[in-house]
Amino acid sequence: MSARILRRSPRLRTASLILIAAIAGCSEKPAGDLVWKQDLLGIKTALNAVVALSPSEAIAVGQALPEFALQARPLSLRWSGSGWSEIPVPQIRSTALLGAAADQDRTVWAVGRHVATEAEPSDAVPVVYRLSDGAWTSQALDELGPRTGVTLTGVATSGSGAALEVRAVGDSVLEVGRVFRFAAGHWSAMPVPDRPPGVGWTLRAIAYSRATATWYAVGREQGAEGGVILIDRGAGWGTVAGPATGVEWTAVAFDGRGIPHIAGNRVAGGSTQGVVYRMRLGRWTEVPISRRTAGGFHLLALGFDAEGNGWAVGGRDPSGPFFAGTSPRGWVEFSVEAEVEEHPETEEVAEGDMTGIAVHGRTVAFAVGSAQEADPEGGSEFQPRVFRLVFRPAGETDLPTAPH
Repeated sequence: MSARILRRSPRLRTASLILIAAIAGCSEKPAGDLVWKQDLLGIKTALNAVVALSPSEAIAVGQALPEFALQARPLSLRWSGSGWSEIPVPQIRSTALLGAAADQDRTVWAVGRHVATEAEPSDAVPVVYRLSDGAWTSQALDELGPRTGVTLTGVATSGSGAALEVRAVGDSVLEVGRVFRFAAGHWSAMPVPDRPPGVGWTLRAIAYSRATATWYAVGREQGAEGGVILIDRGAGWGTVAGPATGVEWTAVAFDGRGIPHIAGNRVAGGSTQGVVYRMRLGRWTEVPISRRTAGGFHLLALGFDAEGNGWAVGGRDPSGPFFAGTSPRGWVEFSVEAEVEEHPETEEVAEGDMTGIAVHGRTVAFAVGSAQEADPEGGSEFQPRVFRLVFRPAGETDLPTAPH
């Protein structure tokens, strides 16, 4: 594969126009709008998470699974300001990278799982990778003991240097949430609060606030009122009561003041509805989202910059991406159009979800995800979804694709 893999395929078609949404800034600003622009990658891949290191550098992780293949290849792409290029990731069995985070030293940590084959992915083993000095290395987890059946989906960091701490969350095939901790050069399994006997539960996402020295982790519990919300202020993990019934929590993040926000989904009236809550005066308060489209939607990722600019992303029924961001009017849905490759009428494209968001500033953010293309013979491939927040001057109807 060439160093630059971004290109616009002549086979691409547009389903609808991008609806431009302005984000208000200072009283005097250049004429134009901030819009989400899709980058078109010439490879079949699923991207699950993204980290922004600077306005001109981001790292996205996921996996590539060729049609009818039984082995997934771990994938990492780097945005350098003008295009996306691949950074090789060591492969052990079939590997998917599902979560990523950067520490204060600009080292990127990615988590996921290995399986023997994608046909029977029940023997999952957790994996952790570390990107430093431009190269990925696999981190040994032998200190954790037996780990078969565990998948890691979220990771967060605190501190730097000798004080660095990395925590990764996930679950086992027995549907029991797990938290692994790296500190002082060693990995360990952290105790978590007991859940009701026989009730399955998971942890999907984790976040850390430097402002309050607090960790949050969220997930799902079968039949739970408010899913699973855990907190650690330094004395170990405890349980936090959920703000709503029947919600599966999928994301957690802190805004610029260290206020926790959680996002999740509930089924209402036969359709899924995404929700965002924030902690206010010791209680969870729902954050309304002004819609620009109709129908159900779900939220899978949440992020803020240091100034409190936030984005929540996910999917819109039946297969479109969903973006909502902060604005002077509160949280507002931003309508975007996802370009997809033409495919035979016998094939179906499903999902199209955004699963990762990285917010570096009011005008700099990255979002990634994927759709799945299936044919009648049972083969399937991923279609990547990669978006960047960019400025469009007034009067321009489109933005140029990055050179390749």
